[in-house]
Amino acid sequence: MVNQKSRLNRVVLYIVVIVLAAIFAFPALWTFGNSLNDVYATVSLLPSSVHLSNYKLAVTLIPFMDYLWSSIIISGLTVVLTTVSSAVVAYGFARFRAPGKSFFFILIISTMMVPPLVTQIPTYIFFNKIGLTNTYLPWFFWGIGGNAFFIFLYRQFFLTLPKELDESARIDGCSSLGILWRILMPISIPIVVTVAVMSFQSSWGDYLTPYMFLDSTKWNLATALLGSSYTLPNNPTIILKPVIDAAAVLLTIPTIFAFFFGQKYLVEGIVTTGLKG
Repeated sequence: MVNQKSRLNRVVLYIVVIVLAAIFAFPALWTFGNSLNDVYATVSLLPSSVHLSNYKLAVTLIPFMDYLWSSIIISGLTVVLTTVSSAVVAYGFARFRAPGKSFFFILIISTMMVPPLVTQIPTYIFFNKIGLTNTYLPWFFWGIGGNAFFIFLYRQFFLTLPKELDESARIDGCSSLGILWRILMPISIPIVVTVAVMSFQSSWGDYLTPYMFLDSTKWNLATALLGSSYTLPNNPTIILKPVIDAAAVLLTIPTIFAFFFGQKYLVEGIVTTGLKG
């Protein structure tokens, strides 16, 4: 009786998982299927014939490579600087003693409850007044400022590591930063990869921030694909929807690779950050 109930629960669980997976996968499959469709055909999941030329049009009808380079700059700055600066801040919270440390940590974490749109306009006004709009410098400053959620992840992981590692390194003459880079970071690869992948995915697909802070010649791909019109050169009234979907597929490919590259570390990183509070 117990075995039958267990099998039934497992079957129900599998059905629920399959249904949810289908729901989440459907938009992606729809976009990919329509990206192979004829430009004059109606939107459909299964194209009547395969047209790979849509991908060529997606790259040639707009300055695709310029937008791609802008995406690489923005995501590169965000990933490298955020990953490093968040680790430094979290190391201080996890290892050093200072008055008000808990208060400031709670203060940083509480910023996660503030919607990004609330600070978006004041931030734009500030950078505009000091002449840094239409440059990539705002992403530099955001990067060195770290990220509250990533600081939390790093801190939780550092707390699981024995302090004897630090003490042994200090006996050998290692400085605090040396302990972080030579001892803690190499054994924190799951968290480093988790932070890097999550940071990359959020910055690569960011639409609003580049739209506000950069002019159209410096947009990233996500902003450009929504802000540009894929139309026939000799008839701008005809929107090439399959070409738009092909561009969306090209935009998604790097994030898919990033996810599968860090999939193992993503799961391990999220799990290990909950071992100690």
